[in-house]
Amino acid sequence: MGAPSICERASRSRVRPRIPSPRSRSGSSRDGSSWCRSPQGATREPGAKHRLSAELRPQAVVIFGASGDLTKRKLLPAFWNLFLQGLLPKGFAITGYARTQMTDDEFREQARESVKLYCRMPPDDDAWTEFAGRLSYLPGEFANEGAMKRLERHLASVDEKFGTEGGRFFYAATPTTAYPDIVRRLAEAGLHRDAKIVFEKPFGHDLASARELNAAIHEVFDESQIFRIDHYLGKETVQNILAFRFANGLFEPVWNRKYLDHVELTVVEDIGIEGRGAFYEQTGAIRDLVVTHLFQVMTFLAMEPPVSFEPNRLRDETVKVLRSAQLCDPTQVVRGQYRGYREEPGVAPDSTVETFAGLKLEIDNWRWADVPFFLRTGKRLAAKCSEITLKFLKVPFNVFRGTDLDLPMRDHLTIRIQPNEGITLAVNAKKPGPGLELERVTMDFDYEEEFGGQIADAYELLLLEAMEGDHTLFLREDGVDRAWEILQPVLDNPAPVVEYEPGSWGPAEADALIAPHRWHATPAHAH
Repeated sequence: MGAPSICERASRSRVRPRIPSPRSRSGSSRDGSSWCRSPQGATREPGAKHRLSAELRPQAVVIFGASGDLTKRKLLPAFWNLFLQGLLPKGFAITGYARTQMTDDEFREQARESVKLYCRMPPDDDAWTEFAGRLSYLPGEFANEGAMKRLERHLASVDEKFGTEGGRFFYAATPTTAYPDIVRRLAEAGLHRDAKIVFEKPFGHDLASARELNAAIHEVFDESQIFRIDHYLGKETVQNILAFRFANGLFEPVWNRKYLDHVELTVVEDIGIEGRGAFYEQTGAIRDLVVTHLFQVMTFLAMEPPVSFEPNRLRDETVKVLRSAQLCDPTQVVRGQYRGYREEPGVAPDSTVETFAGLKLEIDNWRWADVPFFLRTGKRLAAKCSEITLKFLKVPFNVFRGTDLDLPMRDHLTIRIQPNEGITLAVNAKKPGPGLELERVTMDFDYEEEFGGQIADAYELLLLEAMEGDHTLFLREDGVDRAWEILQPVLDNPAPVVEYEPGSWGPAEADALIAPHRWHATPAHAH
């Protein structure tokens, strides 16, 4: 039997939280193990006195778009978890800023509901009182100069009350169209000096808009102040790609064209657009996931060993991958749309936006020449799964010829990003008994079984990294630019969308794209 795909395995229960501790970090000069692994962090015992960290510089956090879905589902729960772990600075407070009219108390209640719904650690009365006391809210327009002046005065009072000492940490949880107004008004209010600012993906709408956006931001902020976030790079299993490759002598020697036939990257969901019709009509699967998650994971898979794990040395190598990558044939990119998408709220009845994308890339360098990379992403598919599969070449000579024995499937290595995080190596072995019969067997590493507990959410790690000023897991301007450049031919001349059934594995054209192979993350595995 074939190794069970991530999509065929039941989700398992999680227990204790785990998050990297600042004490395990080595600043900007890293040896890889200090952040590629999953060290146990301090956990707060019931009834224990909560303490904040003295290791981080005091900072006042401002979340632009604080009434939005990202803030509710990810940012506030992440800050709460960091707070409970004692990883936030002693001088710390959060100010929510958005157009929605809301009082401080209403914002605190929104935060409490978010923690109840989306957090692995529910609000504890004593700790929550302390955390909620550090939350405040200001309503205002992003382009309004007077509103930003009010924010300036508000932050001055935050400095005095919570000891944030002028440290500023801005998070733009807004549409990218709001970014230029935000940075311009921050500069006019003098709030940009010595500040850090995080921008959400997708960074731009195409190559031209990404360049315009970078130019507008650089009029105010230096690159060292900018953190372009892709939360996939905060996932333990994605970071572990680097440890798996560069901390083991077994795999890196075969991580190349001499031993690999092709590479597959799958990031698919069983849900639809979940009421985000207006947003999705402006993005689609290519802009939402291919230019971000899939490309960034691909760079970790394909990069050369960096000189060190200093942020720019690592990012130099990921950008080299993108510079070497190109679509094998832009006209063969598969664009699909699930049946019923056009009936979703906020979606045009004649929409041609893709909810599925499949593409084939090649990386033109000595390591990867002639090894195709197949990428796919989509919504309303048969299961939710994110995984990477490296398919090895078949043995060059069949010593079993002249017998009734057929070689089973080719060997493959699968990295499960989510759920059931882990790594599986599938190989052929002799089945016990008389005669010679081969069967597929697997060697499996499971994060939960090995380390125990719950893996921290990616946003927790990335928020902590950004607050520390560490750019290792954030995108650089030239990498963003090149990612859009690769896909611009598809955006300029998009292929027609083909309909697929909800609950299927997408359009048949995606299967034809990878032929004569089959996608690994399906019930029928590749041969």
